[in-house]
Amino acid sequence: MRLNYDTFTGRRSAFVCVAFVLILLSWAAYAVFLRQIMGFLSKNMGANATKAAAMLIQYGLVVVSVLVAALCTEKKHPLPEKLGLSLAPEYSLRFLFPVFVLAVIATLGAQAGLSYLLKAFGHEVKEQAVVEQFRSLKPLAFFGFALITVVAAPIAEELAFRHIFYRFVRVILYRKEAAVVVSLVFALFHVPFGGVFRWESLVVPVIPLFILALFFQSQYEKSKSIIPSALLHMGFNMITVFVLILQVYYGVWE
Repeated sequence: MRLNYDTFTGRRSAFVCVAFVLILLSWAAYAVFLRQIMGFLSKNMGANATKAAAMLIQYGLVVVSVLVAALCTEKKHPLPEKLGLSLAPEYSLRFLFPVFVLAVIATLGAQAGLSYLLKAFGHEVKEQAVVEQFRSLKPLAFFGFALITVVAAPIAEELAFRHIFYRFVRVILYRKEAAVVVSLVFALFHVPFGGVFRWESLVVPVIPLFILALFFQSQYEKSKSIIPSALLHMGFNMITVFVLILQVYYGVWE
């Protein structure tokens, strides 16, 4: 069956609306009960295992929310299509590698360029929180967090941002405007806002992640599926983990 994306998204898509509400409610409940959840987990787990379990719960809530919405609404549409697992017939994954190369060059180039400019003008560029966290991990815990970063995070985030949030925003915005909004929210989602706020610590991660998210968005739009964007996301996170390994264990680029 040919994907009829135009009629499957927008105002008439009960699936998107239900999934969007369920994700928001589940994340709100997670935020409210985070302290209790962490306290319960820490009784039987170490600190690193507790953090990993909390991350898996947060990502799992997205998958469960989307699955529940897919099973309960618009039953005339095939389940793989609603879950974003059906590629548009005109799309081919063979075009994904050059897009991936361009995405990596653009993202890492923007990050390096911004860091250089800030340092040149006397601004301190702090190390990202994820790097600080990985530095404290033993090899086994490092591998566990790396697995979550490379596999679980891309799947859940592509479902939440590209497949649900984007299509929800498309109700009120045109395609390009919706892509910009969703990509910006995606970038801000990865910035820790705790502690003392410094604009330098916001600019360096947000702009490169925004550029990266636009590449994800373009492939989702062309394929009508999360498969290409999730593969791009996994590949980029894998590179990030590899760089962290070089930094943490071999002192490269210190």
